[in-house]
Amino acid sequence: MKPFNLLIVDDEPDLRWVLRGLFEDAGFNVAEAGDGEAALQSLQSTPADVVLSDVRMPQLPGLELLRKVRASMPDLPVVLLSAVEDIATAVDAIKEGAFDWQQKPYDPERLLLTVQRAAEQYALKREVQELRSSLRGGADFGTSVAAAGLQRTIDLLAPQLQVAVLITGESGTGKEVVAREIHRRSPVAAGPFVAVDCGALPEPLLESQLFGHKQGAFTGADRDRPGLFALAHGGTLFLDELGNLPLPLQAKLLRAVQERAVVPVGGREPVPFDARLLTATNCDLELEMREGRFRIDLYHRVAEFTLVLESLRERPDDVLHFARVFLAEANLAMGRQVHGFTAAAAKALQRYGWPGNLRELRNIVRRATLLCASRELDAADLGLPANDDTPAAVAAGDASLPLTERIKQATDAMEARILEDTLTAHGGNKAAAARALQIDYTTLHRKLKRYGLWQ
Repeated sequence: MKPFNLLIVDDEPDLRWVLRGLFEDAGFNVAEAGDGEAALQSLQSTPADVVLSDVRMPQLPGLELLRKVRASMPDLPVVLLSAVEDIATAVDAIKEGAFDWQQKPYDPERLLLTVQRAAEQYALKREVQELRSSLRGGADFGTSVAAAGLQRTIDLLAPQLQVAVLITGESGTGKEVVAREIHRRSPVAAGPFVAVDCGALPEPLLESQLFGHKQGAFTGADRDRPGLFALAHGGTLFLDELGNLPLPLQAKLLRAVQERAVVPVGGREPVPFDARLLTATNCDLELEMREGRFRIDLYHRVAEFTLVLESLRERPDDVLHFARVFLAEANLAMGRQVHGFTAAAAKALQRYGWPGNLRELRNIVRRATLLCASRELDAADLGLPANDDTPAAVAAGDASLPLTERIKQATDAMEARILEDTLTAHGGNKAAAARALQIDYTTLHRKLKRYGLWQ
């Protein structure tokens, strides 16, 4: 981590010399100014992370310097030193935005800790501001070649409202983020974005949610309710986990997409809708079609363009980028000041296979940030497997297999282990395990059956 920049402002050269020695020994880069006017000139040419200023100075006193700094650089922390015990002035200074007020003769250790804390908070604020600024122009997909390609594809797809886009990828790769970005860049961006998880609701309720219902259609239907197709009118409807849609609803969805109209539950007359339809799945829909669980005609209707999201292990260049993004988010949310990753932590992050992709990376970084007792996250804080549990070790067993098959075996082995560990941690409660894994119950059920873990 690079050293912080400190500007010391005092009209006494001897005191500036003593303070310079104190802070340079602590690793600060130190600049000096003899009064408030000189300090303002210095700030125009030399950036600072914190200002330490005397209160009583000729030309421009410390309180006036504080006001001018706050007006031009509102986040830059200012710590004031005063030789006079003046509680009222100190209170006023804090109200006007001073980070702290300390009296001369100062306690060197206390002053050093105060300035260090002020600089750290300022650095965190800037990091978060840079993060938010980068996201203001759209979603963050990383810095790799694959991420750049994804951005170009979204640019091509976003204006094409009549092209049905199916987004595929493993759980946690950001399918909804991509869908929202397509909507944001599209001609219907001013309209609503309505998202629904097709595996999160039982079939009767999902049908009512999607298509709406008429009063009296079923017990509790006390009035007409529009469905999500109607609510997405003029915008985008995003159907996530499409592979979990029951076959009867697949038929009804196909008709709705073809006719651009829905028939509410209990109704007879079709209700037109005008919404862009985006879909996503982490299922192998080709396998689902071969085994009769997904309609071929619906597949070809919703998958005019299939956008495949690469897993995080397929773009390792993005791992550290997103780890830093998630660390900045965690610092802001939890009020922590963890400044980065040690070399060992960075190596562990890049070696791990990330079967849970971005969602798993975010959870790991947030947990590590909360528990970290030092200034940087170390490999031990991350709690990632470092021995034969790694996907690389799992995949190394049969060197005769092609790379894609070895990667698939490693991912499956890691996913099965995570599922089993999560079930064990929740006493076999599958609903609780699904919530902990942030997947729907239907997806969990299917995966448990696939790996022989269903009991």
